[in-house]
Amino acid sequence: MSTPSHADLVEAFGPDTGHLPDAEAVGSTADDWPAVLDALGRSGWPTSPDVAAAPDTDENPTLAVHPLPTVQVNFFPSWGYVAFDIDLRELVDQHSTDAVLAVIALVGRSTGKPVVLMHEGGGSESAVLAYDPSTDEHRLLRERP
Repeated sequence: MSTPSHADLVEAFGPDTGHLPDAEAVGSTADDWPAVLDALGRSGWPTSPDVAAAPDTDENPTLAVHPLPTVQVNFFPSWGYVAFDIDLRELVDQHSTDAVLAVIALVGRSTGKPVVLMHEGGGSESAVLAYDPSTDEHRLLRERP
């Protein structure tokens, strides 16, 4: 599997892009959530609320996943598609970057759909990274903003 470096990913976002890049499984629907929640439950990563309890999206519109104690990925199960965000400030080295890339890959594998990571609020045209489940590869889409 191809893995972008920490430095290349951070540089691709640029200095003034917001701290909370958005991600989504392209073409996903609410029907994809059970597979994602099941995969997250099997991952062993701590979640809040507990993913095994099938989060109530009315009471808990956000599902926080911690692939590392210092890295949080926020999922939004109440949305009509599979979406989440990350905090670029938590990507401090290759280890933390790899943790986020692992979450992105888990979403792609569980949905069978490509996953894009894009500028905060920028929409898919601002995508910086894509994960393709058919090749199991992450690819930077933009070398510089």
